Amino acid sequence: MISGQGLVLVADDDPHNRRLLRMMLMGAGYRIREANDGLAAVEACREQVPDLVLMDVMMPEMDGYQATSIIKTEMGDHFVPVIFLTALDDENALLRGIESGGDDFLNKPLNLAILKAKIHAMERLRDLHTGLQSRNEALLRAQARQAWEEETAEGLFSRAITRRNRGLDRLRLHRCAASTFSGDVVLSDYTPDGALRVLVGDFTGHGLTAAIGTYPVSETFHTLTQEGVDDQELLHELNHVLHDFLPAAMFMGAVLATFSPDGHRVRLWNGGMPDAWLCNTHQDRVRRIQSRAMPLGILDRLDLDTGARSFDLDEGDWLTLVSDGVLEATDVAGVAFGEDTVFRQCRASHSAADAFERIREALDTHCGNQTPADDMTLVTIDCTPTVVTESGRPQGRQLRGTLRWSLDASDQRLAEVDLVGAARTQLLEWLPNLGGGHAEALQTVIAELCNNAFEHGVLRLDSDMKATVEGFEQYYQQRAEGLRDIRGRIGVSLRYRPMATQHCIRIRVRDSGPGFDHQHLQETLEGRGDKRLWGRGLTLVRQLCEDVRYHGSGNLVEADYRWDVAPGVTDKKRASA
Repeated sequence: MISGQGLVLVADDDPHNRRLLRMMLMGAGYRIREANDGLAAVEACREQVPDLVLMDVMMPEMDGYQATSIIKTEMGDHFVPVIFLTALDDENALLRGIESGGDDFLNKPLNLAILKAKIHAMERLRDLHTGLQSRNEALLRAQARQAWEEETAEGLFSRAITRRNRGLDRLRLHRCAASTFSGDVVLSDYTPDGALRVLVGDFTGHGLTAAIGTYPVSETFHTLTQEGVDDQELLHELNHVLHDFLPAAMFMGAVLATFSPDGHRVRLWNGGMPDAWLCNTHQDRVRRIQSRAMPLGILDRLDLDTGARSFDLDEGDWLTLVSDGVLEATDVAGVAFGEDTVFRQCRASHSAADAFERIREALDTHCGNQTPADDMTLVTIDCTPTVVTESGRPQGRQLRGTLRWSLDASDQRLAEVDLVGAARTQLLEWLPNLGGGHAEALQTVIAELCNNAFEHGVLRLDSDMKATVEGFEQYYQQRAEGLRDIRGRIGVSLRYRPMATQHCIRIRVRDSGPGFDHQHLQETLEGRGDKRLWGRGLTLVRQLCEDVRYHGSGNLVEADYRWDVAPGVTDKKRASA
């Protein structure tokens, strides 16, 4: 309201008082409307909302207190200041005026200067209220839009994370996020031989920041699971992705469960998650699978012994998995749900479905209507073979023309196990069905990559030592010393996949070493670097293979060896080698 132009409602049963106020206010430029009692004042406000009300207290039909209470209620959030006009100055009268919604008082007989000052004070208060209300409305609109955008983004984000999940409908899953975005993730997929693999992960914190890491985890999990990599290689790759992708203070606790193709065994790995429970109450057995490894993303490389355990499965077995948010959920007294509660519910259950319902109901009762402080995830898996293997999927290593084989060895076993020979044996089993030949070239590639992984990754020998005769001798002396006490791991995997007009075998070799500057090596192989290559091993690998790629710090290499489907056709690049 602009001073001197607003509408003032004067409510007073005394016509002389109304006339006096009308003269005062009209002389100051205000528009006036009159009411001779409280009921008439209420009706006048309903017909046209005034900018200010001057309300007498003692009136017939309805007094000023009652009328003010009704006006304030009907105006809602719209602020209409009310100044009581009263000859009463006792404490009870003032208190009743405040309780009914009055904003100020003006004692009779009226003083024009004081009246103007009171009106101007109410104008400032009304303008302040209007501005605050406008800002609140803008804030509410912004919050509503942000909530809509977050919910839309979360829906798209969740679909991107879960779109590749297969077999998730066979799990019993309960999730409750502490905010729009969840830092918990549940992934499921089938290996090429039809076995179910499930990962339950929990990122540090919650909300969007915690949820960001779930996307690269999902893509890595599904890609490598569908390629048929073993648990060890998958965990190493997930750890590498998270270590490079996330800030130093963020990491992901995880439980990984991979069932055997016949559904009679499960391999469990727990890194930084609450205990998992493998239960069978028919046999009065509840086995605790504790965390034996660091969460993923903390170390640049996982420990050699990742703490995975294998269990034979019996009829009636089920698996219960929970995230930290379940155990840490508190009731109104601040008491945590706790792992003992999960254990008791598992002990009292007779199936995965029963355990799921018991734990969820106990959790709901415990938390009541409280908003969780952290994301909560509960998963139970019925370990029946028909549940944990893909229906209708033929078992075995060959599937739709795709083949997979892997082998790894660590420490002194590296001196005893012939990784190259084992790979060659496997290739000789595959190749007759793929047109034959190529065994010697493939063995050369595998031997060169494994030798590099062993000498430079595990033994950490420096090729530059070969620059002099003395250094050459020292190199092989250190190699001999390293063989006496080998500390490290090498994993080799082969994957065959048919292409449009070619066969392709991908060779992956990973070692536990610190890696090297593979970008510099790449430039040298392309003739752009200044690094000297000792021997022609890596050059030969590049000549024999269509593509050679190093990942991470350089301790994982992939090489694609291809040949034409048509018999008798030789790849020109390979022939020139």
